[in-house]
Amino acid sequence: MRIATWSVNGVNRRLAYLLHWLEKQRPDIVALQKIRVPCRRQEDFPTTEIDKAGYRIETLFADNERHSVATLIRRKSPKDEPDLKVRQRGLSGRETDGRVLTVETDRVRVSSVYAPYAPCGSSRKDQIRRSIQTKVKWLECLKQRVAEQLETPKPTFLCGDFNVAPDGESEPDRLNRSPEEQDALNSLCALGFVDLYRDFHGDGRPGFNSGTPYTKRPNTRLHLVLGTRNVASHVKSAWVDIEYRGPIEDLPGAKWAPGAPVVIEIDDSVI
Repeated sequence: MRIATWSVNGVNRRLAYLLHWLEKQRPDIVALQKIRVPCRRQEDFPTTEIDKAGYRIETLFADNERHSVATLIRRKSPKDEPDLKVRQRGLSGRETDGRVLTVETDRVRVSSVYAPYAPCGSSRKDQIRRSIQTKVKWLECLKQRVAEQLETPKPTFLCGDFNVAPDGESEPDRLNRSPEEQDALNSLCALGFVDLYRDFHGDGRPGFNSGTPYTKRPNTRLHLVLGTRNVASHVKSAWVDIEYRGPIEDLPGAKWAPGAPVVIEIDDSVI
């Protein structure tokens, strides 16, 4: 089984890339973030095109288009309709913010997660501190909600754009790298989750998958697939499809996303 996450930063603008990638990699489950389709324009989501690619779609449209997320479940055949239950739409009291969509199939439970990033405040230093505080509080709310759901014996995955760099030394007042943000992410993992890419590669491959400007190579790892410990030892492969963060010969003129897809392949026998 292939489980993937991709912060596409506009599903319509990156549709050619998304469809090309789905055809090439055939992931079984995809968590998308920053699809940039708001509630008021949800009919703009490219349902027909993705459906034709062989995927069942579940979406969560937020008032702020950046916060909208989605999950795609691959059909085994054109007539197959995968059993899919929605377990969560947003966090308690923050439903209109979008950001978290949790679905469950007959085999796994998967969440598409988009943690807060945008600065807020009146000065640069104030912006950074306020943004860190906002993100930490949000991750604490996510942890509380996830803890309530872990009674299921099914393998569980949190996939998405966490906007926290888990690798390297923390840096005070550095957005995405502050000790407060890294502690919040580690606290979430302490519920029983493993950073599957890092666990598979150790300190070998950096796994950079995002960064700005996106005309240059990525320089950080913000997009993660966290899985429960019962699947960590059964990961067969973990990689970043870095070629989808640049020009592709088959797609002249098409726009690529600032982030690249992260794919985790797991032994089917344990799922």
